[in-house]
Amino acid sequence: MTGTVAAMDVRMATALEGAVPDVAAFCRVQAISRTTFYKWRARFVAGGVDGLQERSRRPNRSPAATPVAVEELIVVRRKELAEDGADHGPDSIRWTLLADGLLAAELMPSRATIARILTRRGLVVAQPQKRPKSAQHRFVYDRPNECWQSDWTGWALEDGSPVAIAGTLDDHSRVLVGIGACPGDGTGELVWSVMAAAISAYGVPARSLTDNGMVYSWARRGGEVAFETNLRALGCQPICSSPYHPQTCGKIERFWQTLKKWLTKRGPFPTLDQLNSSLSGFAEYYNQRRPHRALKGRTPAQAFTATMPARPAERPLHAPLSIHHGTVNRDGVITVRPYMINVGNRWTGHPTTTIKDGDHLAIFTGNRLIRVLDADPTRLYQPAEPRPHTYRYREPQPHNVSAMS
Repeated sequence: MTGTVAAMDVRMATALEGAVPDVAAFCRVQAISRTTFYKWRARFVAGGVDGLQERSRRPNRSPAATPVAVEELIVVRRKELAEDGADHGPDSIRWTLLADGLLAAELMPSRATIARILTRRGLVVAQPQKRPKSAQHRFVYDRPNECWQSDWTGWALEDGSPVAIAGTLDDHSRVLVGIGACPGDGTGELVWSVMAAAISAYGVPARSLTDNGMVYSWARRGGEVAFETNLRALGCQPICSSPYHPQTCGKIERFWQTLKKWLTKRGPFPTLDQLNSSLSGFAEYYNQRRPHRALKGRTPAQAFTATMPARPAERPLHAPLSIHHGTVNRDGVITVRPYMINVGNRWTGHPTTTIKDGDHLAIFTGNRLIRVLDADPTRLYQPAEPRPHTYRYREPQPHNVSAMS
């Protein structure tokens, strides 16, 4: 009997009268309960072979299920946010529906429920390659103006001409304190004009975090750019991320994705003035009306005003001390960026170590000090020190009386 039953469908075996003389033994072999055995037999009697098909376990009624009208409202709102170039995840959908008063708080589904609705409607594409949120370690400064993140990115006008967009973001509140665009690549004039406008609107920050782009910093190249010099004069400490580690400036890096989605829905822009006008409109929307997921639904403006802003340090801040290594060239000159310093031809070929403290430089070869100077910041070439004039003393010669006679 066991071989015969093994070749048959288990459910059909339970349905046939006399096919299973020992129900208890059959259930042990097939690893099913006797209740399941008699359930399948009853279904066969009531519905024949169709009664043995697998049935849905969904309950006949779900009083706590989200109403269809609410689901439709969620789907429509997601479409509206996506067409507007705004964030359209479950959190954004929930916050905007509450802000617009379209659903009362007690009727609003949770974030997880909205996510399940979107998935069930086929509006969410699974991305298993993404790192889980548990793998992220978010760092945020405690107060507004304690640190600003700055960066620039490329964009293009309608005719394809390249433009650069520079932006500055407050680390604590995510307020977009400054943004602007200019033709071509990012320039020192653009990034400083954006920073100056941000300072005039929000005050001087305590720190400014950037990447190692040449318009922002020459600290790792042994020099200094105007952006750093100007900030230190205001009491703001310029700091840089580690090379090839954009996560340090992750907030401004992620911000570009939000901005570019918004611009794509409204562009392309024929002129630079139209682009800058759109950037101003985006700044107002981003700061005042857009709920931020990292701020738990608050706007950046609300987060900025909730805490007392930080203040800059005593100003001006001194330039950081740095050490430079080089070799004297055949003209007797060494390069200590941004300066070219004449130490004399007699040191040609000698390796040098220079300790640079602001504009004060001490130059050594081995353990011998060969020159100390305070560099003139208005010129790149620092000439050799003038040698003091020396006079040679000559003994007076006696008069030759015989020659004269």
